[in-house]
Amino acid sequence: MKDLLAIEFLYPWVLLGLLVLPVLAWFHRKPRAVPSLVVPSLFGRSHLGHIPARQRAMTHALWTLIPLALLIVGLARPRMPRGDLPDPSKGIDIMLALDFSRSMAETDFRLERKRVTRRAALEYVTEKFILGRPNDRIGIVCFARNPFLVSPLTLDHRWAIESMHQTDLATGTGIGWAVMAAGNFLRKDSDRSKVVILVTDGDNSSGPRASEIIGQLVRDKVKLYSVLIGPEMVVPSVAANHDLNRAARITGGQFFQANDTRALQGIYNLIDQLEKRDLIQKRFVLWQELFAWPVAIGSLLWLGGWIWKSLLRRQLP
Repeated sequence: MKDLLAIEFLYPWVLLGLLVLPVLAWFHRKPRAVPSLVVPSLFGRSHLGHIPARQRAMTHALWTLIPLALLIVGLARPRMPRGDLPDPSKGIDIMLALDFSRSMAETDFRLERKRVTRRAALEYVTEKFILGRPNDRIGIVCFARNPFLVSPLTLDHRWAIESMHQTDLATGTGIGWAVMAAGNFLRKDSDRSKVVILVTDGDNSSGPRASEIIGQLVRDKVKLYSVLIGPEMVVPSVAANHDLNRAARITGGQFFQANDTRALQGIYNLIDQLEKRDLIQKRFVLWQELFAWPVAIGSLLWLGGWIWKSLLRRQLP
């Protein structure tokens, strides 16, 4: 039963031809004169056979309408999917804007019960996030005073991760420029969803603030998730008016805080779930064609009807 429900038609509009069959059946049921020959008597002429009665509607449907219906179904190309693969074109585009300022060298985070730098914790969580999204094109912009491209959008995630590990820290924190750069590196002509994930441990100290240039992301339909990390959490009253919070909410994204590696991991997991759209869409790469069956059965029925009427059934001359 499930296999029958999986049948699709390559040309479903051809099935509209089935609407003609009731009209043909109605015309055929109209009374017709029975072919006859006027003779004075049938005495001695029984060997000529019986006068054929009008063909019944059931017989006509069997030999004519049913084969025609099967032919129409065959022309609509019924087929059944066999085998599927995930379609990598269904992913999204993600640019990571990561703070690589000098303050990221502070050793106030823990990883596997060891004190590590903020950068080490960020790289660890970012790597797991990237490897968990194989269908997405992911790029990386690192920034200090100025942003610099570490990896363009790519499906070669291992290369992007290695490039991130090889990036050095610098001075300053230009958050606005980083958001602008990340948005610029997203492909404007792509029909994929576009996301920027910004992670920083400080306030903007160079260039415009994120909320001042967020209009560009809104025009390009880019969603911003901003993450503030560090041992000290911003109180809710301050967080509500934080520049990163305003910028994220304008684009439809969210603002998060993380004061340790576990919290940062949880935020990445949440973003991962928020952006898990219908990526389990599949494209069928192998089809089992079924059109031969209705065409063959219809042809056999039509041939059987022709043999019955032309060869096996005796008619008056």
